[in-house]
Parts: sequence; C-alpha cells; structure tokens
Amino acid sequence: MSQDELQQKLHCRRCGRPRTVNRVSKPNPNNVKLYMTCPVHTAEVVYSMPVSRYEKTSDLIREHILICKKCGQPVEIVGQRAGNLSTNVNIQCPEHGSGERTINNSLLDPILAAVPAKLAPHEVKATPGATAKFCASCGSPVPTAEARFCHHCGASLD
Repeated sequence: MSQDELQQKLHCRRCGRPRTVNRVSKPNPNNVKLYMTCPVHTAEVVYSMPVSRYEKTSDLIREHILICKKCGQPVEIVGQRAGNLSTNVNIQCPEHGSGERTINNSLLDPILAAVPAKLAPHEVKATPGATAKFCASCGSPVPTAEARFCHHCGASLD
C-alpha cells in the first residue's frame, strides 16, 4: 500500500474530513490496527496494516492521532500514563478540552518522536525549567504542586 492509499483510508469517504486515530493496537507481531472516527460521522472504522507499513507511515498516522475527534483541529500531548501493554496519551484540544489516545507500547516511539522532549509518565514540560504534574490514576492535571489528592478522581498523589 502506498502513502496515497493510506491517506485515503485516513479520511472519511463520505465527507472527506480527516479521521482521528483514537487507538493503535498490535493484535499480533505482524499486524497493526488503527481505530478511527470522523468528526462528523462518528461510526468507528478499523483499518489493519502490516507492521512494516506502520513504521514507514508513522508520521502520517501521528498527524491523525493529534487531531480532535470532535472538531478535527490539532491537539497537543499534555501527558501520558503507561500500562503493561499500552499507553494512554493525554491530549488537549483548545476548544473541546482533554481527551485520550491509546497506543500499544511497542508502537509508541514513532508517535512521540515529534514531541519536543519525551514525556515522563504523568508529567509534561509546561515552561522551560518547570514541570506540570498529572494524576497517575486518571491523567488529569494537578492544580498545585502541594495537592495531595486528585481534584478529578480523588486518588492519592503521594
């Protein structure tokens, strides 16, 4: 499959808008699945590809991971929460607030390669020399460094 064919798959066939890649999984060692939605036509579309194709097209896929699934506008990565098999990448849309993308750990490096500094779990660079903290349980930003509990889910931050 060429880059142009993948570009077609990453756009809604009904309206032509870019689809958001919400989840990237690896069901077996040779296959990658992309779970995508259009901002207008919200039905989920699943696309399978060989791992070798994913590695060659990861820049294009990253562009579609980093768009809001409600409005299609670019989003920023603001944190991540690593699990055993996958990582939940926390994103922030200027218009629709926070969201999350789930990416298989073995496929994560090409996606985070565009982030200026690799994020430590639950942290993101806020300004040069400063670090913002995120809840390890739900990924929500912690309002102050002195907070002992998450204001969103109530989990301990110690």
